[in-house]
Amino acid sequence: MKYLLTFKPLKNFFFGNDKTFKDDYVAISEYFPQNTQLLGAIRLFIAEQNNLMHVHKNGKYSNEPEKLKSLIGDANSKNFEENDNLGMIQNLSQMFIVDKNLNDAYFTTPFDIEMGDDEIIYYQLSNIEEDYFLKNYDVKNKSEQKLGNNIFWNKYINKDSLSKNDLIDFDKVFISHNQVGIGLDNKKTIDGAFYSKTDYQLDEEFLFACLIELDSKIITDGIIQIGAENSIFELKITPFEDTNIQKHIIVSQLFTLPQKGDKLVVLSDTMLENTNDLNAKFVIVPYYKNFATLDNDYGKFKGRIKEKRLIPVGTVVYVKETMPKSAIGAYSKMGYNQFITAKN
Repeated sequence: MKYLLTFKPLKNFFFGNDKTFKDDYVAISEYFPQNTQLLGAIRLFIAEQNNLMHVHKNGKYSNEPEKLKSLIGDANSKNFEENDNLGMIQNLSQMFIVDKNLNDAYFTTPFDIEMGDDEIIYYQLSNIEEDYFLKNYDVKNKSEQKLGNNIFWNKYINKDSLSKNDLIDFDKVFISHNQVGIGLDNKKTIDGAFYSKTDYQLDEEFLFACLIELDSKIITDGIIQIGAENSIFELKITPFEDTNIQKHIIVSQLFTLPQKGDKLVVLSDTMLENTNDLNAKFVIVPYYKNFATLDNDYGKFKGRIKEKRLIPVGTVVYVKETMPKSAIGAYSKMGYNQFITAKN
């Protein structure tokens, strides 16, 4: 059964990225948590709600490991590519934004549109003897991404005229807060070292949300931590069919494979090391992200991390004969490599 999970921040929140694991003195929160971060928070929350996780001076443990495994599985960051066992969690989407009345959902806009002063234009893919390029594209006029509502995405997918009235700027949803402090190493101050940290508060008209598919309802309302220690959220669970968001053109297609088409839009961070894995004749991707996890020996070798390359949300893929590769193992169940088909 599918449920909509909503998350109301009770404090400022901070979602880490590959840089926050390093010894830098500037830390800026991501707008959304990594999918693995969200999954880990929800699995721990389920374990604690079912009294299967206990705190010991050396960490957390369960005295009923088999029961815990049946609920949340045993796949972990060391074997996510080989092990897809998440227990009763069949699928978990990436996090997105909803309005507080659960009437609409907002997703990051694609990279193949340009927002001028008066209108929004589509870049048109053209080619000369199979040498592809974008018509009307000017790197100096590159647009910043925004959040698009259901009306925007319906228009975009059908290549209808777009309106700025269907978009919201990120800074209207995410209110930033800057903090400066003294650098520490092993809880001792470092002479002359300072850090700058930027975290966020969510505008009161919006909530975080994700979609989850469960074998049975093993999660209830409560207080959940996602990201940094002080990032606390009020979690509420609603059957998906009881929400208006079930009609949203993107949310309704989560957990399904995209239809074959000439153009795909990346809806979630996509775990592919190379654009060749997209099987595309042309890709609009201005930058790449790094997916960071703690190394197996993180406790032994301080600061060691593993990094994978991610293709970011908003990337536009003009496909060839075959579709992009899917995520593998447990990654395929936690919202990575999600696409939607749009008219070219």
